Formats: sequence, C-alpha cells, structure tokens
Amino acid sequence: MIRTLTEIKNFKIWMICLTLFLWAVLIASPFLGLLDDSLLYSLFPFLNFGLVIDGTIAGNEIPQFIKDNFSFALSLACVMIAIALIVLVVYLIVKCVLASQRSKAKKVLRKTGYSAEYFALLEKKKKHLSGSYLEAVNDLCLAKEYGDGRRYDSALEILRNVDIDKFKVKDAAHYYSLYAYIFILTGNLDNAGFAIDLGVPFAEKAKDKSGMEFVSALLLYAQKDYDGAENAFTPLLKCHNNEVRVWAGMYLGLIFLRQHKNDSARKTVVALSKFKKTPRQSEDILKLLKKIETAYALEEEERRQESAEETQAE
Repeated sequence: MIRTLTEIKNFKIWMICLTLFLWAVLIASPFLGLLDDSLLYSLFPFLNFGLVIDGTIAGNEIPQFIKDNFSFALSLACVMIAIALIVLVVYLIVKCVLASQRSKAKKVLRKTGYSAEYFALLEKKKKHLSGSYLEAVNDLCLAKEYGDGRRYDSALEILRNVDIDKFKVKDAAHYYSLYAYIFILTGNLDNAGFAIDLGVPFAEKAKDKSGMEFVSALLLYAQKDYDGAENAFTPLLKCHNNEVRVWAGMYLGLIFLRQHKNDSARKTVVALSKFKKTPRQSEDILKLLKKIETAYALEEEERRQESAEETQAE
C-alpha cells in the first residue's frame, strides 16, 4: 500500500494551498468591490460586532481608514479563521480515513501474512488511485509488496505497466532497483544487470543510493562472487535505510555461513534485531537463524567425530 505519509503529505499541501487561495479571495474582495460590510452582515449577522477603535498608537493618531473599517476587518479575520478550521477538520477526517486503511492492511498482513485478503486490500487501493497523480508511486509500492510476498509475476507485470515518466528521481531509482531485485530473485541475471545500468544515473542524483548499491551487491552474490558481494554488502550495514541495512546483514550472514564463520554469522544476524524489519525480513531472519543453528550443530557433530577418532587411535 502507498505510504500513508506520502498521501497525507500531498493532501496537506493541497489543503494549505486551498486555504491560502480562499484567504486571498476574501482579502481581495473588498478592494474589488465584490464584498462590503453590508453584504457580509446580511449573510452573517452574528459577525457584526459593532466595535470601534479610536485614539493613538505610540503617540500617532490611528488613520481614519482603519477606524472606519476596524469592525469589518475583524469580521473578515473571523471568516478567515472559520475557513482555516473547516479545512483543518476536513484534513483530519481524511487523515484518519487514510490511517485506518493503512492500519487495516497492517493488521491483515500481521494476521494472515502475504495472503489473498491482504493483496485484495492493496488492489482496492490501486483501483481507487487509478488516474491520480499518486498512481505511479502507489503501483511502485504495490510491486514491492508483491515481491515481498514472493508473487514475482504480479510484481513484474505492475513494473512493466508503470508510467515511469511520472516518477521523481528518487522514485525512478527505486523503480529500477526494484526491477533488478525481482529479476535477481527469479534468476534473470542478465536483465537484472541491464536494470541496474539504467537505474545508476537516477541513483547518482538521488540522496539515498543504498537501494541501487544493495541490488548491485546482490547481483554479485547471485553470480557467486562472494568476496565481491561481501565487500559490497559490508558498507551498507552503516547506511540510513534500515530495510537495506537488514537485507545486507542477512546476506552477509549467508556469506559467513558459506565461509564456515558461524560466530560472525550469528553476531551479524543478532545485531539486526534492533532494527525495524518488514514482515518478509522477519520471516527470512527466522530461516537464517535456523541455518546458523544447523551449522553449529554440524560443527559440534564434526568435533565429536574427530574426538572419537582420536580416542580410537590412542
């Protein structure tokens, strides 16, 4: 599902722009002869406070224009405040609705995993945003969820149909890194390398390059260049993207297991426990911990056999 903060942020910007526009119209109306105190008070009699201002300010006489229009200006200020409050209420209602959608999806994901029910909610959101300026970004998020749910065909179908012209630089970098990621997981390494080549120029312009750096390291891992992959994954343990950091640590753990460095693998994976993880990462970490446990068991069994052989030899 599209990140709720993204949708809320964009709606907030629209609401602020609408408020400023209405304020500008209201302020300009008296000067354009479209609104005066008699018209305002005939529409909203309760705004006629009948207040009068007189005297001086810092020894200077208050201008007659301000004296004559003080009550009217105060009434306009009240209207402006009312507009702001109405817009705020609408914003809060929409924010609560969007947050409830996100909460419901997270609850279903937590309860049923990457199930048909979960993806039905995401497809409903996709349909709702179809044709909107958030459609492309939402499709990118949906493709990632399909990838995390191991529904790679669905993820690739969405990525093939996304309108990449609507992406900002960071979204374009994410698009190509996600494309490469899915290709790697499905064994299509040639197309993965091609996607990385297309995405590198966008990643270089983006503030966060960790996504592209991760899939580049993952491609080395898939190509069985474990030394190169280790060198590429290691710096990502210090990146600011927690999701990338966790994935990098997990693949480093797998590399350490291949090198029979069980202690290093365990230390690396245990260090990941302090970071927030996606449901897919939580599942895969449990599998990795079982692999590490098995590796320790095999190591212990080998020690016992060696000890038994030494005893027999004596």
